[in-house]
Amino acid sequence: MMKLNEIHIDNKIEAGSERREWEERLALVLDIAEQMVISGAEVARTEYSIRRICKSFGAIRTEALSITTSLIVTVYYGDYGSVTQTRRVDKFAYNMDRLEKMNELSREICENHLKVEEGRKKFAELMLEKYYSFSAQILFFMMIAFSFTIFFGGSIKDAIVSALIAVLFKYIDKFARKIEINKFIPIVASSLLGGFLAIMAVRAGIADSVGKVSIGDVMLLIPGIMLTNSLRDMFGGDTITGGIRFIEATLIAVMIAVGFSASSKFYEEIFGREVMSNVREWPIYVTVITALIASFFGSIAYALTFNTGIKRLFGAGFGGLIGWASYLMAGYFMFSEPMKYFIAALVINIYAEFMAVKEKAPSTVFLVSAIMPLVPGGMLYRTMRLAVTGEWKKFGQLGVETLSVALALALGMLIANSLIKSMRKRRHEYNK
Repeated sequence: MMKLNEIHIDNKIEAGSERREWEERLALVLDIAEQMVISGAEVARTEYSIRRICKSFGAIRTEALSITTSLIVTVYYGDYGSVTQTRRVDKFAYNMDRLEKMNELSREICENHLKVEEGRKKFAELMLEKYYSFSAQILFFMMIAFSFTIFFGGSIKDAIVSALIAVLFKYIDKFARKIEINKFIPIVASSLLGGFLAIMAVRAGIADSVGKVSIGDVMLLIPGIMLTNSLRDMFGGDTITGGIRFIEATLIAVMIAVGFSASSKFYEEIFGREVMSNVREWPIYVTVITALIASFFGSIAYALTFNTGIKRLFGAGFGGLIGWASYLMAGYFMFSEPMKYFIAALVINIYAEFMAVKEKAPSTVFLVSAIMPLVPGGMLYRTMRLAVTGEWKKFGQLGVETLSVALALALGMLIANSLIKSMRKRRHEYNK
């Protein structure tokens, strides 16, 4: 009887020890997955990484659910053992370098069968890495505003003013993060001040167009890629994540439109003058060349704000250039705007997947920056501004066009990913 009790106690101790080990393993897995989500990883990549790492640790089965605000993972091990952990994801900031390195760490754990202690040590080292200084980030903001003002047809004067206003946006963002205020408040504040300063610059003669100055700064705020990714997630079956992102993107667009519209009204009330702009028309070849150059440097500027590694910058910029070139070339064969964006999205995704294989990095590293010249950020802003000003007929027309473009981009991205995955699967089966 004594021996039976001892065996029973030993079994309980052994089971408890195994459970503690799995809790430690799963905690590391969730730490890696959380950083991937925060850094901009898509749902499929995050869930795949979770399952792969858990399998390398010896899990019989792993159930993973990743949405924008939460991670839920259950691991089954042994005969009846299971562990479930959840993780709240309360922030989001594109960081392509960290995403790439977390992806590399997950591969290293799987390929080299690292122990938890080794994986934890490498994870801690990655989290200590420093990124661009605040001064450098200001320069990146200025570069984005300058490039996209030119991209949308603004003059050099407009681009310079837009870049200077971008400095203010960065300081507002820094202050908001410091006091941990609701994220919609700095967006409204930036839009209100940005719109008013754009008007004053045009009235003072140091800029030509309020709209062109504003659109360069709007590209710093508008959630165009969030809108596109939300539709892609919903098409891919991740309806919860897609729905949350779609609602958030719409709310942010409304806040931006409210801010810029309020600045115009505020100016007219104080000074009793209407907002005036002078838009200069350029020859078509000048417009095309400047747009291509601006798409290249604008994509690089975004890559820098996303903390993309230096060796990936040219690839990101070239992706933006060929994406916009594809859009322009498609225009010679078709008149439908959504179809042009669809073709461009296909080209960029194929390019991103090619670069991912060539450079052994996640395709997101190249895709998220290269797609920026195509995302309907300006269209989304103009749509919401029409709603704020009560121009409902134009709002409906432009709203349908904006959604059509976003859908075309999402479908292009989804179809390209599906085709490439299918080709990889067939190649893998052929090589067996």
